[in-house]
Amino acid sequence: MKTSFQATFREKSRHMSFVALCIGLIFSVVLMIPNGSNVMRAIIINPATYAQANNASWSAISVAFMMGFFLPLIGAAFLRNAIHLDRDNGTMTLFLTSRFARFKYITGKFFSNLCLMLIFWGIVLIFSLIGTLVKYQGNGFNLVQFLLPFFILLPGIIFVSALTLVTETLSGLWGRIGTAAVIILLVLLYASDANFQQAPSPLQHVFNISGTDYLITNIKQAVMQSSGHPLTLLKIIGASTSTQYTGHQNLVFPPLRLTGTDLLDMGLLVLISCGLVYVAGLLLERRPTTPLKLTSWEVHLPVSGLKGFSQSQFYLSFRLLAGSVTNYWLLMILLIWLWNWLTSYQGLGQLAFPLIFLMAMPLFAELGAGEVQNGVYQWLQTFPHGHRRQTVRELLTGSLLSIALALPALIKAPTLMTLLALLIWTLQLPVLAQLLGRLTASKRPVQLLMVVFFYLYLNGAPLLPFNQTSLGLPTLIYLAILILTLGMLIVSS
Repeated sequence: MKTSFQATFREKSRHMSFVALCIGLIFSVVLMIPNGSNVMRAIIINPATYAQANNASWSAISVAFMMGFFLPLIGAAFLRNAIHLDRDNGTMTLFLTSRFARFKYITGKFFSNLCLMLIFWGIVLIFSLIGTLVKYQGNGFNLVQFLLPFFILLPGIIFVSALTLVTETLSGLWGRIGTAAVIILLVLLYASDANFQQAPSPLQHVFNISGTDYLITNIKQAVMQSSGHPLTLLKIIGASTSTQYTGHQNLVFPPLRLTGTDLLDMGLLVLISCGLVYVAGLLLERRPTTPLKLTSWEVHLPVSGLKGFSQSQFYLSFRLLAGSVTNYWLLMILLIWLWNWLTSYQGLGQLAFPLIFLMAMPLFAELGAGEVQNGVYQWLQTFPHGHRRQTVRELLTGSLLSIALALPALIKAPTLMTLLALLIWTLQLPVLAQLLGRLTASKRPVQLLMVVFFYLYLNGAPLLPFNQTSLGLPTLIYLAILILTLGMLIVSS
């Protein structure tokens, strides 16, 4: 068990994506700590009655609400290949041909997953504490009130660490399908709990992996004690342009009050997680398996003649982009793209535009990562300027894909400034995806980034130039991202 834990933890923690996630979490704390004066608001509660985020008790509630959603998704994206690492490098085959303590092996993998998740959780906790003390200078700060919203996330972290492990032992869920299925399940669990208007069922209360049930109960109690009126509006990630903030009454959240039933449900979720680890040990393969290889990627490239090499590289970019996506998935993308042409500009911003890019997420995830994982990027070292030429051709391929997907919105843009802002966003997406894919050699960071981006947008964040009056700042931000990532990509090639 110790060997399995140490080997997996070292392998995962030394990966570039682990460092990138840690840095991203540190900077994200700045956005998660509520600020009453910013355009973006982390949490909105009865804005016609209460002044928003005007005391330190808002900080932990806001951060815990958002991390209850993001931490499980980060776990699903980052931890999903703990066992697959051993399958890829042949270690699993060696284990299975000897006397193999499978339950000790699985337990070590589980504790490795849990340890990595606790590192993410600890980073958010520590930097949230620092940010809260700096912002409010300790005024009205209550340590117990601050810590409890973070501690209720721990049962969900244990559950996600076990869930990602057990899905790796099911042969049908080894690859990206399994990762997508786990992410969808976690989002559904969060959506079923994050509803302050309906009381959760006993089953929902047990699988309250985000802790939102306890946070909503605490908010309702604070509102009732403060004004005597029930909670009428609770919004996570909101924009000041969509809601009138006229309230001046102070709202202070007391420490969470967990009942015996709450503690019992938390303990039950931990026991279920232990049961999942045991099931993973039972489902682990008993004999060496040979993963199926997709032969549709294999392209015999001519090595004679510069013209032939150039043409084959451009063709290879298309094959790397769409080689792992089925024809049925491409057909669904085409149908949604046709729907983008038929819907209004307002309907594009509300659902159709985000949906077409979410459906194309597997394609953007292939940029950069696909060529590294399949050895194409390493093979191009044998040609003069092979890396740079492939980079340019893949940039053109990704940019053409992105522009084609956004073409209905670009044509229907009401103003020239809106068209320019949307075009810059469309161009920076494939460049950023290619850079992340190449640096991390993984498709998951791009997938996670796109899911989080469109989740924030669909919840009111002004991240896309639809129905906005001020486009200068977001346009400059996306232009800076485009120039910076493009320069880094060219220099690195």
